[in-house]
Amino acid sequence: MVERGFCVVRSGSGGNCSIVWDKSDIIVIDFGISAIKLSKKINELEIGDRQLSVFVTHEHTDHSSGLSAASSKLKADIYLRERTALALNTDKYYRMNGELAIGNFLIESHKIPHDAVDPVGYVIRTREKKISVFSDMGQFPDHLIEPLSDSDILALESNHDVDMLVNGKYHEKLKKRILGPFGHLSNEQTGEALAKIVSAETKVVLLHISRENNKPDLALSHVKGYLDNRDIRYNSIECALQETGSSVYELG
Repeated sequence: MVERGFCVVRSGSGGNCSIVWDKSDIIVIDFGISAIKLSKKINELEIGDRQLSVFVTHEHTDHSSGLSAASSKLKADIYLRERTALALNTDKYYRMNGELAIGNFLIESHKIPHDAVDPVGYVIRTREKKISVFSDMGQFPDHLIEPLSDSDILALESNHDVDMLVNGKYHEKLKKRILGPFGHLSNEQTGEALAKIVSAETKVVLLHISRENNKPDLALSHVKGYLDNRDIRYNSIECALQETGSSVYELG
């Protein structure tokens, strides 16, 4: 059993959820999956005796559809930005502003460019480690460089391959949305972003890989190629998948 760790439970348009835990608490980033799926993962990890706290990045259903079940069935505390709560039409939440502490975790929210009412990504800190989870954004703004730099674990969107998207079956309006400044990061954009923020110790997890407009090996090839060609060092890179998530990372 890993007493303190991180993993992506699910990632993609079919539902998103990541967890960070220690001996007392589980911090859940997004709940776009069923309570059953999260409970199964928690049981597999043998960490079922901890308090659940759920933080949602934005109101889109692939990030928020399981919130009601999280609250009623899993007795989780729900933390939302006020405008996100209004968009979800819920009053059963704690307000999430800039940062707050839960147990041994400090959770920071940082605004991101996406077509939602108040989208954010999260940086979770312990005394020893820094974990960043950022997905669903059409560009990587400079104001994120400092808060994400030197993360021990960095989970960052690598949604689409531009050629696959442009030549694919999506309607032109949807293509423009994804490619726009409030859409999703391409493999190339992710490589460029990582080049600004990774360190030699950073373990990278690529998130929200499109089933229709990307492939895990293509995302890895683009991102690793971009970094390796510039001699930018990192610890490891993997893709989080829709059905299986990511590896389990131990936090010391």
